[in-house]
Amino acid sequence: MLTPSEIREKTFKSGLGYDKKEVELFIQEVSENYEKLLNENDALDKKVKDLTDSISYYKSIEKTLQKALVIAEKTAQDIKDNAHKEAEAIELDAKANAKIIESGALKQSEMLEHKTLNLLKQYDLFKAHFKNLLNAQLELLSSGSFQINTLDFSYKENYEAQPEPSALENSEKEAKDHIKEEEKADKRKSNSSKTSLEDTGAFEFIAIEDEEF
Repeated sequence: MLTPSEIREKTFKSGLGYDKKEVELFIQEVSENYEKLLNENDALDKKVKDLTDSISYYKSIEKTLQKALVIAEKTAQDIKDNAHKEAEAIELDAKANAKIIESGALKQSEMLEHKTLNLLKQYDLFKAHFKNLLNAQLELLSSGSFQINTLDFSYKENYEAQPEPSALENSEKEAKDHIKEEEKADKRKSNSSKTSLEDTGAFEFIAIEDEEF
């Protein structure tokens, strides 16, 4: 490509055909226009380069943004997946705890029911035992051991009318009375021992029932 200086320095052969001055003016005009075009072309080249650099810059930004977007999407998906897994784990744990609590409550309810039934049985046993004990005491009160001997009063009424017994008679009488009192005491002791054995057996039964509970 010709430069403006080459156009200006271009020489022509002189002859009869062209006016030298007109040729020089024309060459001057062409060189100026050509120089203007070259300047504009340089400016356009620079502008194209700047635009190309800008495009490259924006493309790099675009790639960075795309990478960031991909990372953000992946992170969001990971967070979503982790949250879903954590929610499932919490739900499973809650269900397991609920089953444990339900099972514990059921066992406690059964234990309380069993304890209540045992207490009711013990109450019935104690009631029956107390009733038997009361009946035994009533029978004992109704027996001859607690009846008043009216002969003692008649003896006292006729005491002054009778002659005073001798010392030997008094000793024999005291011995007989002592023997009778011992027999009565043995009888009462035997009845009391029998009742105590019945009481002990009943309470042992209650104690055994309580230990089983």
